[in-house]
Amino acid sequence: MSDPLALGIVGCEVMEDEIVHLVGGDPDVVNVLLIDATGSNRMERKILGIDPNKKVLRVKCPDVVPELDLRNGLSVLIWLKPIELHQSPPLLREEVHSAIKCMEPHVKSFIMFYGQCGYAFRNVEKVLEDVNVPVTLLKGSNDLLVDDCTGSLLGGSEEYRQFLMGQQGAYVLNTMWAANWKEFMQEIQMLRDPEDMSEIKEVFQYMDYTVVVGLDTGLVESTVFDRQLEEFANLFGMKIQRFPCSLSVVERCYQEAKGKLFLQD
Repeated sequence: MSDPLALGIVGCEVMEDEIVHLVGGDPDVVNVLLIDATGSNRMERKILGIDPNKKVLRVKCPDVVPELDLRNGLSVLIWLKPIELHQSPPLLREEVHSAIKCMEPHVKSFIMFYGQCGYAFRNVEKVLEDVNVPVTLLKGSNDLLVDDCTGSLLGGSEEYRQFLMGQQGAYVLNTMWAANWKEFMQEIQMLRDPEDMSEIKEVFQYMDYTVVVGLDTGLVESTVFDRQLEEFANLFGMKIQRFPCSLSVVERCYQEAKGKLFLQD
């Protein structure tokens, strides 16, 4: 089999909608492989909802990739990691590095959908020093690694700082958080019983959260996003604010990663 043209994506499930937007809307992408994927059924439906002509496959291990005929057009291998890994930055770093090394023989370029994420990737170049294919990072307008998923939608670290200065008492939700907050809070052990909100309500009151800020990227239908924000706000007694965001960082970095596919030819 000839060497396929493939782009690798490793990222957090919180950025699923952004990744779906990029891959599903890319006319160059023919094959999409979801590897050991968190919410793979959901992600498959979203990608095919954008482009039903794409071939989407779910595989348990990237070792099966050479058995598949991916020679026709661009293939994208996606490995999403669960949000619960953020509870342990060293474990998150180890899991992401392991996934990249596992996928490395099958791709010509990577893009990593993580920011600094606390201190997990503050020295990301050192984490990736043994990776032998180019890896594109989510960098903002100042060419620095973004702080986290929120920072990637705001434009970078300086834009994030300005945002936080103007958002006192705000609990921030992107589209994936708004749609899956109960599940995500359970995964990061903020919520033990999805039917009992008393404990998390006490936490929110202690943290003095008074407004829920929805990061509006336009990736979800406006009425759906509004309903999700309203349900959250009503449950926790918060006001609602929608904050317009940009996909410029993820779109630029995705195109940069695609450009690196040809560096090794």
